[in-house]
Amino acid sequence: MTNRPGRSEPNSGASGFTLIELLVTIAIVAILVGAVVINIEFRNVGKEIRDSALRTGLIMNLASDQAVYSRTQLGIRFHPGSYEFWALLAEDEGDEPEWTPVEDPRLSFRQPNADVFFEVDLSGQAVILETLEEELSNATTEDPLRPHILFLSNGEFVPDFRVIMRDEEDEFRWQVASGEVEPVVVEQLDAP
Repeated sequence: MTNRPGRSEPNSGASGFTLIELLVTIAIVAILVGAVVINIEFRNVGKEIRDSALRTGLIMNLASDQAVYSRTQLGIRFHPGSYEFWALLAEDEGDEPEWTPVEDPRLSFRQPNADVFFEVDLSGQAVILETLEEELSNATTEDPLRPHILFLSNGEFVPDFRVIMRDEEDEFRWQVASGEVEPVVVEQLDAP
């Protein structure tokens, strides 16, 4: 048998992959990649810090409005990784009002998917923040816990404040501060 030009004889010892083998390999790789992707936690830390800062600014405006409409003094107290709102209330008529935590879910801190750290300046003075447990253990009747920022029933914020919200690596920083035109201003800060 003679070979014609352009035609080759089949080589019975040739090695290679069949179409089925290639499809099975691709399917196995796709399943493994899918399993890895599902197990990866997609956290966008910058977005989480931004969203938390924007939410905090909105909640502070809500607290101010609520103080005006309910004619109650409200306040916010910060901790290294959270905050809570307080109200100046008297238990019974005729009692001296005391600051007590507010249980309103609209005014509660919601932990984002990334850890948030707070730094607070009040009228230009840095505040040393402690956890709520540490503060409660150190509080006395002569020196009870009070909010850092007050939302008065006349619509004012006292004192001027600057709250920096950042991630653990200090890569993303947002500021919630008292403003001159708007009561609460939220803006992104450059990383140090």
